[in-house]
Amino acid sequence: MYENAFEWRFEFPEVLNDEGDFIGFDVMLGNPPYMQLQKMGNESINLQKIGYQTYESTGDIYSLFYENSWNVLRSRGILCFITSNKWMKAAYGKSTRKFFSEETNPILLVDFGGQKIFSSATVDTNIILFSKDKNQGNTIACILRENALDNLRDYITNHSTINSFLTENSWIILLGIELSIKSKIEANGKPLKDWDVNIYRGILTGYNEALSLTARRKMS
Repeated sequence: MYENAFEWRFEFPEVLNDEGDFIGFDVMLGNPPYMQLQKMGNESINLQKIGYQTYESTGDIYSLFYENSWNVLRSRGILCFITSNKWMKAAYGKSTRKFFSEETNPILLVDFGGQKIFSSATVDTNIILFSKDKNQGNTIACILRENALDNLRDYITNHSTINSFLTENSWIILLGIELSIKSKIEANGKPLKDWDVNIYRGILTGYNEALSLTARRKMS
């Protein structure tokens, strides 16, 4: 699996000290590939064996790029990637959110929502910038609610809020009054998981054949 790998130790000797010990990169910038791991067959199995914290069989390979790039960053180094934004809310993104909250200090998170960044791709994207440092719980976060790509810097400056992303829960960007309401509910409410109640799913069936209609040819 390493036959065509890029050997960055030779290409970037600056990441080593005079004794040849690894120091790490100061900055990582990129747009890693988006590909569902479950569609990669044996390659996905090999990646799972490596032991990535962010590996999920139903997840996407870009999560592994985040983690592997973090590994080669020096202490307090900076990473900035643009990827699909599905990790922010999807179930498979839980391990990625956990990794970000526990292993990084998210500095900036921009969710482009429905704004299309790449003409050849329909995926919804986000940009996250973090440092390899302790999470300060002080992330500048912004979600684009209009087409502002031509003046992105000013839009972020005028429409961003400070969000605290300290857990693996869904990373939902809230602005202004939304953030105030959420904070009030969390301060005065009681999470459903803390109530002494049993929650069940609705009617289920394991007999799929009963719900599958097939055409049968009439024999003469």
